[in-house]
Amino acid sequence: MPMLKAISGHTSVKGIRRYLTKKNRALAEDHINLDPPAPGAALDWAAAMDATRRLYGNDSAWRGRRARTYKHYVVSPDPKDRVSLEGLRALAAEWARESFPNHEVAIVYHDDNANGIPHAHVVVNNTDLETGRRLQDPDPKALARSLQRIAGDLGMSALEPRAPSGVAARAQRRHGRPAPRTLRDEHVRRAERELAGRGEYSWVADIRARVRVARSVSRSVGEFKSLLSSMGVEVSDNSPKAERRDWVYSLAETPSRKVGGERLGLSYSRGRLEPMLRAGGMGRLSDGGERAVAAAARAAVEVGDLAELKTLSEAVAFAESSRAACLDDLDAAAKNGREAALASYARRIGMLPGERPAPRWRVASPKPPQRNRAARAQRDDAAPAARSRDGRERGLGR
Repeated sequence: MPMLKAISGHTSVKGIRRYLTKKNRALAEDHINLDPPAPGAALDWAAAMDATRRLYGNDSAWRGRRARTYKHYVVSPDPKDRVSLEGLRALAAEWARESFPNHEVAIVYHDDNANGIPHAHVVVNNTDLETGRRLQDPDPKALARSLQRIAGDLGMSALEPRAPSGVAARAQRRHGRPAPRTLRDEHVRRAERELAGRGEYSWVADIRARVRVARSVSRSVGEFKSLLSSMGVEVSDNSPKAERRDWVYSLAETPSRKVGGERLGLSYSRGRLEPMLRAGGMGRLSDGGERAVAAAARAAVEVGDLAELKTLSEAVAFAESSRAACLDDLDAAAKNGREAALASYARRIGMLPGERPAPRWRVASPKPPQRNRAARAQRDDAAPAARSRDGRERGLGR
């Protein structure tokens, strides 16, 4: 089976390139999303990666810690497979394209280990070329599984997972599926927080805002998907090969920008939303409030007013978290200026009724007539006496 080792880099890529290419020990190189400056010219992929990070501002430290500038993966095939250099190049390049489709990748091949077995060094720059975001640390288990799968497809020996035993086996039988990526209802990743802190646009936050509005006013799965479609978000099922069933949200204008529901948080996942929608929805807003929110969302998307859509989404979230039944409750729950502004916005669009709805008192069912109860009591009192008399008569007969 091929083995995968991951190393994080925090400096310029020039150092790792110098190490991988010194003494002419590199057997070959492959590049993904990297082009030479001119046809036939040599490619300095380290300089290109450093320039990309500077262009997107991804060299800066975060919370006092050095920025992770690149990831370095070592792909080592199983010596028993006797993989050729061509076979290793096919394995490493396919795995890199699948795992990092929007990143600059340089792959350098060596055979300088003890057994002379070719192995690949995969260097991934930290910047997503499509979104400009920093590379979040990928799940190492997911990367290893994808490498094993590709190796199997290429005829190489793949690692067969060991059957769980003991507590792990009992847990798997009890739950039947792997745990979600996060247990948080709302999961905001670092890149999204950084963009929000700088006041810049985040397409993940944009999708989150639209889904939050749609889930608050929809009463069925079909209505949820239809409302999202009118708001410019498409909903699809994730891959059948995925370990957990989920929905994938994507912007209609840019279909490549997609995110799974569980990555946004459990409250956006298919596992949480589908049962709730089939049961009739959240039911936090009245019919008039749901119509007002849906109309405001469609109008904001139609004119491209993302600021209005963000405010609407925050107002919906504030109403949900405060469990307000009317606008007066929402005003009372406001603890700062921003929440007061959201309460004022909810009042302007008619999200909640002005006053708390009157409670509905349940009318008790009438009590049975007294005479029936008395007659039943007489019958119950007579029954023990009759049973006692019959017993005495049977005893005398014996």
